[in-house]
Amino acid sequence: MDVFTLALSLFVALMALAVFTNKARAAQHYSSELTPNCLLTRWPLLFVTGPRSFFYFSAYWNIYPSYLAEHGYEVFHLRLPWNKGELRKQRLLEFLNAQDEADRKYHLIVDEYTLKEFSDLLRSQRPSCIVSLTEISDPNQSGQDSSLQGLPFVFANIEVLPSNKSSLFVKWCYSFHRLLLTGKHLPSLSALGACEDTKLQNGRLLLDRAQLLAEMDLRQG
Repeated sequence: MDVFTLALSLFVALMALAVFTNKARAAQHYSSELTPNCLLTRWPLLFVTGPRSFFYFSAYWNIYPSYLAEHGYEVFHLRLPWNKGELRKQRLLEFLNAQDEADRKYHLIVDEYTLKEFSDLLRSQRPSCIVSLTEISDPNQSGQDSSLQGLPFVFANIEVLPSNKSSLFVKWCYSFHRLLLTGKHLPSLSALGACEDTKLQNGRLLLDRAQLLAEMDLRQG
């Protein structure tokens, strides 16, 4: 077997592993009793995707959107370009301008890297379509800085419970994902809801936040 054939075989095997793992992770199931009598937000919850690659592209937020949707919340996704910063900023700006024109409003949910990535844009544009911004981060890794204090929306950070208990294939693929995006401080699998022992606990933290946002919406009418 020559070097080219060996390299090609390895590449095909890695791509197959990536596709299989993404599909398996996106199809993960969980069992949990619903929290009764949840107060629902007036405005939809909008999950924004962080940087993606072929090794991590499907179901970026794992169980979080479906967990909130099962409790009755209206949940949307904003799927930005995979990892090119300027394209991601351009797409987000286009989206925010369109929502401002249509007078739509959302509660945004982002990860720690995405908050740092877009903080300058949010500060300069001051979009009226954002009612609140919730950052999900690993402990002591928040992307919040003083520049966000004067923005016309409510900000909060959720520090997730740490864990490293994912399947071996998921860990491998996420390691390749981080390797491809070297230089980007990406969130952990636990922050993204992909660890078996913390995904529901972290989902409940997000549910608590959603209920606080619902109370805020109710007060504001």
